[in-house]
Amino acid sequence: MRQILSLLYIGYLLFVMVLVFFGGKKPTQRFSWLLALAFLPGLGLVLYLLFGSESYWAYQRRKIRRRHQGLFSELDEIVHKGNNPSGRELSPIQEFHAKCCGSMFTEDNAMEIFPTGKPKFERLFADLRAAQDHIHVQYFTIHNDAMGQELISILKEKVGQGVEVKLLYDSFGCFMTFVRPLFWELKRAGGNVRGIRPYARALNYRNHRKLVIIDGSIGYLGGMNLGERYATGVKGMKWRDTHIRLTGGGVHDLQQIFMSDWIASTRKERIGFRHRLRHYFPDSGGEGDLSIQTIANGLYNKSFHQDVINLSYFNLINSAKERLWIQTPYFSPSEPVLQSLKTLALRGVDVRIITSSYYTFGGLFHHNIKNYYFRHLIDSGVRVFKYKGIMHAKTMLIDDDGLCIGTVNLNFRSLERDDELFIYCESQAMNHLYAEILRTDATHSVELDYVRFKKQTLRSRALEAVVSLFSPLS
Repeated sequence: MRQILSLLYIGYLLFVMVLVFFGGKKPTQRFSWLLALAFLPGLGLVLYLLFGSESYWAYQRRKIRRRHQGLFSELDEIVHKGNNPSGRELSPIQEFHAKCCGSMFTEDNAMEIFPTGKPKFERLFADLRAAQDHIHVQYFTIHNDAMGQELISILKEKVGQGVEVKLLYDSFGCFMTFVRPLFWELKRAGGNVRGIRPYARALNYRNHRKLVIIDGSIGYLGGMNLGERYATGVKGMKWRDTHIRLTGGGVHDLQQIFMSDWIASTRKERIGFRHRLRHYFPDSGGEGDLSIQTIANGLYNKSFHQDVINLSYFNLINSAKERLWIQTPYFSPSEPVLQSLKTLALRGVDVRIITSSYYTFGGLFHHNIKNYYFRHLIDSGVRVFKYKGIMHAKTMLIDDDGLCIGTVNLNFRSLERDDELFIYCESQAMNHLYAEILRTDATHSVELDYVRFKKQTLRSRALEAVVSLFSPLS
């Protein structure tokens, strides 16, 4: 009997080795999954099928493209009439985004930055109430609290006025927020509501975007989900986040992202739009002078793979000459990004990372993962600040003119797995404005004391080493 079990186990090991090695994973990811599959034979295989199968998601993407190829091509034709319609000479970074990320360059934009939730939601709700034609809402998480109830109340009111309303939510992000009754109310009122990837096999492939597009002319994006905590904080702790309001040609990119995600979430032939697709892209008539590009992955009408976010962030980080200031609540970067941060700091670039001191979920897990990677930055000159509260902003400041704001954390999930987006602009005025916000954040933070940080106990070393194996899930 023991021999039979041994042979079965050897056969199982050969099977999982083939499964992992031909699954398109990177070497470090293969090692982590092989450990899990070898030491947790039954559970490990279930976890791999749910969380680790790249082949399954690649198959789903191909199926989605085939099903809706005509609509994706039409959207691309409407929005991307050349990635640089103005013909203006682009900077090397802008050129990279145009060629490698398919990002359209627009220069008639105006942007308003919200570093706190209350003014953002007040402005958003005012814009929603003023909508005349259509409202497109997309969030990773929506809470059934006063904020979520106000949103649904406004959307129901606009449906009653004849405005076309579509709400798209991530099925996993809204799993435990008890928001389904609000969605049912909106559906009964005549609004369209859809969940993104509600099936178990897609549990590890989430859509992390936060988008609102109003009448095709106003767009919101950033780090804030929708709920009271993003305006008032949690348990007395301040919630620090960043969101933007955008007008101008860049809103067309946001509209395409939403509509692509909506179409990709449709299994039927009828996608539910009231008008032809071109109707949702009115002339921008932008009165601003800000040049921006939107970088997003998961756009099923494009040939670009999921590494769009990873490649663009890697390129931006390595372009820094004088300063690189990053805000991210989660920190588990890829090895190339980690080495780039060290190299930049040793070269004399002012590299700073502002992260969170507290988490609403998985605090011990996230703290140990961050500390594991921070230890690799010891003695390189990278400065780490832990915000005295919840830091949830996802931004990056490059030198004296580059600025990124969006949904991207500096961790594996955001860089390589989830559907994300961010806007990139080259503007000394916006860069200076956000640099002042970051300096204020630093005054409300505690800088990591590397002398004390080096004094690591055996217990913490062991815990961080074990937890780091699961960083791809963070």
